[in-house]
Amino acid sequence: MNTPRLFLAIVCLQAILGLSAADKVNGEWQRCVIATIDEFPLRGGYYTGGRPNAVFSQTTAQGLHDAYVMGIDDERPEFNPQAAVPSFCSSATYSLLIKALLNWDKHGVISRQAWRNMKPYVGIKDDLNPNGAGQPDGMGFWGRANANGPGIAVLVRELDAGFSFSAFRGAKNDTVKESPGKQYLTDEEWRSHPVWKRAMRGDLMKIFWNRNESRGHDGGAIIGDDGVKGHLQEAGHSVVFLGMSLDGKVMYWSSNGPGKDPAHMGYGVGSCDPVDIQRVVFTRILHPENFNNAKAMAPNDVNQYLFDLNGHKHSTTAEMLRQIGEKK
Repeated sequence: MNTPRLFLAIVCLQAILGLSAADKVNGEWQRCVIATIDEFPLRGGYYTGGRPNAVFSQTTAQGLHDAYVMGIDDERPEFNPQAAVPSFCSSATYSLLIKALLNWDKHGVISRQAWRNMKPYVGIKDDLNPNGAGQPDGMGFWGRANANGPGIAVLVRELDAGFSFSAFRGAKNDTVKESPGKQYLTDEEWRSHPVWKRAMRGDLMKIFWNRNESRGHDGGAIIGDDGVKGHLQEAGHSVVFLGMSLDGKVMYWSSNGPGKDPAHMGYGVGSCDPVDIQRVVFTRILHPENFNNAKAMAPNDVNQYLFDLNGHKHSTTAEMLRQIGEKK
């Protein structure tokens, strides 16, 4: 792909369509993200399980551990995307973020301690993780990136590395609505929502799937998992936004699954109609140098908001907006 020319064309098109002048863009970083996608394998398998099986000889956690190589005396890691298989959506966006940061940081702006803290602790012993600790949702860098809800958006806010913005079609079922007056936007209203013009190629994106038409439930309105059997829980997907197609589809890159043939799924480009999405959070990195702030984010440091979204509670929209730093 001719990334610089295509990126410039998209920037110009979004300016014509009314991209907010208040939204800053780090073009070098956005181009770096898109270029880094080409370093990842196609597919490689999609797997969320905790043990190897007949299809996958290793888990996603093992693949992440093998891909992120950093010795006790190293100033920075090496990250091998080819080793990061199989995968799932949040492991894909985390892996892409790490590899893009390594590609961008040619002058050692990010410190050794920051790189150590950005390493995924996945329950496997090594020199940097001698106890074989893991990081549940909300704990450490990987635990934040892998969390339910707006994990990446919260992480970027904590590191002061960029900003996030969101949109919500609304809840369709009265029992799920946070306030009685909130409307569920029509297909036409949602497809023409300004958020789709505001987003830029290379933004990180959290999709909350709209299941109202396909499965008859409001899972896309739910933020997090409260652990209560029978309750609606979050239905989400962590991706990199690639822009809007000419026929109005949302284009994205991630590890895509699950499906009937998981061995042939994984890394790749996907697309959907905006009406397949019920809620969305976009995160734009402006200051990759501020990932050096991860030097103060210890592997056992917990963001309680994200921790609670994994089996303890749901979040309201208002609380999510506070956590990602968006004012409405």
